[in-house]
Formats: sequence, structure tokens, C-alpha cells
Amino acid sequence: MQNDEQKNVSNELFTEVYDEETQQITLNKKGRKAIWITAKAEGNFMRKIKWNIHDAVVQFFDPVNQFFIDRDEAIGTRQRRKLLKNAKIIPNRIVFGTFQNCYTCNCKYVADEILRRGLDYELIFLVNGDVFYHKEKYNIPDGVKLVLRGSLASYFALGTAKFWIDNALNCIWKEMPKKPEQIYIDLWHGSLGIKRLGGDPRWVKLAHHSAELIDYFVTDSVFEEEVFHTSFWPEVPQLKFGHPRNDILFDKQRMKELREKVHKFYKIDPNVKTVLYAPTFRDNKSDVSAIRIDCMKLKDTLEKKFGGEWKVIVKAHMHNRHNSQLRHMFANRDSIIDASDYIDMQELIAAADVGITDYSSWIFDFMLKGAPAFIYARDIKQYINSRGFYYPLSETPFSIAENDEALSRNIMDFDEAEYAKAVEKFLDGKQCYEDGHAAERIVDFICECSVGAE
Repeated sequence: MQNDEQKNVSNELFTEVYDEETQQITLNKKGRKAIWITAKAEGNFMRKIKWNIHDAVVQFFDPVNQFFIDRDEAIGTRQRRKLLKNAKIIPNRIVFGTFQNCYTCNCKYVADEILRRGLDYELIFLVNGDVFYHKEKYNIPDGVKLVLRGSLASYFALGTAKFWIDNALNCIWKEMPKKPEQIYIDLWHGSLGIKRLGGDPRWVKLAHHSAELIDYFVTDSVFEEEVFHTSFWPEVPQLKFGHPRNDILFDKQRMKELREKVHKFYKIDPNVKTVLYAPTFRDNKSDVSAIRIDCMKLKDTLEKKFGGEWKVIVKAHMHNRHNSQLRHMFANRDSIIDASDYIDMQELIAAADVGITDYSSWIFDFMLKGAPAFIYARDIKQYINSRGFYYPLSETPFSIAENDEALSRNIMDFDEAEYAKAVEKFLDGKQCYEDGHAAERIVDFICECSVGAE
């Protein structure tokens, strides 16, 4: 039970109000002026221009666009510092941020562990509008509060939380100021990933800035430790706990339950087997040619190799899931299921009998369950020259195909015993320490920090 101070936290400018029925945080009328100023700092001017002018014209004015974005963020940063300067830190408040803007990924599994133990923490997730207004659709558990990411309420929650827990750079995306007494734990969202970390100039700038703010990175292997140390966070301490989202892959009963859940959700017969195809995005997000796959050929090959009836589950990356051209490729066929809007990737991993991707890190989670996995990389040569890898794709346990015919051959030639040996060798080489207890360790650490702060 929360005390009055936690339910109604006041400072000079606004009062937080928590709605017990909707479990959502809003602000009272005292914040109207601050809301107006902060909204002005979210790039509304340029968004209105983009709304009314063709993209090609806007792109021509990129320098102008960037000028307004930089100006707006500078105004927003100053305003947030002013608003939150005197806001008190709530010792048991935790704010979670995911790039999916939902209750998912590593953050979800940490929150689940806190709820399972019945610990006295206030759990707040930064979410998008669809999640905020349709909470029941996303299975948000009791005990988790929601705020709209980018709203004044979300900045107030961040400004008063003792803990920030993130799976990317979400908590500081709008140059959110962090107080010295706040603890920022980054869980990240990959596992033994092969893609080099990077992004557009804005992301790179923020990644460098985050090195001054993140207190701890959670890792799952010596390899991942080196990736963080040699990229943007050379001095950030690391917690060698493993990734919470992978804990379910070590729990056979939980895996069985999640398989049943996914099959029921998509009305798949319990006896039908599934292959999960989930490629990553390309920096040119509008070009989806490299992730085309012949789903019917894939289905036929799997049935020949492993027997039984199969369905193909396709999950487009969040940057591509609204691409109508891509979704049209996988629509209107009984044997193909478009799971692009299914929020929890880990549940799909738990349910699938076979996994296929190109360069996405989820396949390195998938191999922890020991099921067959394959690489389908149509543009491997171009990708190497653009984003690049930390190590050659050929060093993974997965066979590599650049077209549908090669993928079929690799599936037909799959040897379970040889694959198991290759997976074990790979995990040993990367010195992976996943064991199914990551969430427990992280929650223990949060509790230790809370005791130390008293």
C-alpha cells in the first residue's frame, strides 16, 4: 500500500494525481502553463510542416529541420530542468522505458519479478497512446502504472523516480536531466548480437552523452561486456547478471504455457508446428526487398524435413511493421501469420519450433532453447559494407542462405547433433553466463540499492 506522500507529490508548479481505477498518472491544472511550454519544445512546428508538405520537400530542407529540432530540444531540456529542480525523489518509484513503448522486453521481466515477490515498489512504464488508452488489450498487470511517453507526466515521473530501468536510451531521449541520487540501470535489448551498434547522428550523439548518465549496464557474456566497453560506454560499470527476458527459455513449464498462449491467440491447432521469421530493419527503412522470403516454399521444406503440418509466423521489425508493401507479402494466406503487432518477442521465441532471421539478435536468444535456427541474408555483402558485424556471420552456429533455394537446402541438410555442438562451442567462445536467474539478480540488486539509500 502506498502512503499519501507517494500518491500525491507536490512541488511549486504541479501536483501528480494517480487514478486508482485506470492506474494512470495525470497532472492537475497547475501544470497547464508548463504543459504548453513543454509541448512547444517537442518539435510541433516542424511536425506541422511535415504533415502538410511532401516528404521530398522537407528532406530538401534538412538543415532547417535540424535547426528547429535542436532548438526545440534545447528549450525542452531547460524547461524540464526548471520544472523538476525541486521535485522530491520517491525512494520506491521505478520508471521503465522501452523503445517499443510498451510493457515488454527485459524491463517487463524485471517488473514481473518485483510483482511476483510482492515488493513495495511503484512501477511506472512509459508507453505510447495505444497502450495508454487500451491497457486491457496489452495485458498490463495490476500494479503497473502507465504514463504517456513524452508527456509532462512522464517527465515528472522520471524526475521523481529513484530508479530508471531502460532497454535502450529511452529515459534520456529528450535530454532528460538526471539527478545524482537517481540510479540508471540499462538492460539493453540484445544478446550476443552480431550487428555493430550505431544509428543516425542524433542517436550516436545521445549514446555518447548517455555514458555520463548510465550507472550500470547489465550484460550476459564476456563478449557483450567488450561490446559496451569498446563502443560508447567504456567506463560504465557492468552487472554480469544475464538478460531477464531469457529466463523463460530455461523454464520448460513456462515455455509450454507460452506455446499454448501463442497458439491460442492465433488460433493455431496445438499439433501444428511453427517457424518464426523475424528479420531486422535496414537503415533505408522503406526498402524491404532484402527481407522477402518465399513462405510457402519454406513451409513445404519444413514439412518434408521434420514432418507434420507447419505454419509460418512473420514478425516485421517495429521500424517496418507499418510498411504496407511488406505486410501485403505475408497477408491473406492460411499458412502465414502476420505477428508484427505481437508485442512480446520472447513469447514468440518460446512458442516457435524453428527460427529464421538475417542479422537480428533475437536468434541468439532463440538458440538457448536448442531448437533449429537458420540465417536468411539476401543482402549480406551490402550489409557488411554498411552497418557491419562484430564477428563474421560464418562464426555463428547457423547455416547461411542468400536465397530461398539455399535456405531449403540448409534446412534439409540440418543435423541436430552437429548443431548442438556448434551452439555449445559458440556460447563457450563468447563466455555466455545466461542461466535463467537474471531477473532475480537484478531485483536483488535494486533492493540492495534501496537499503543503501535509506
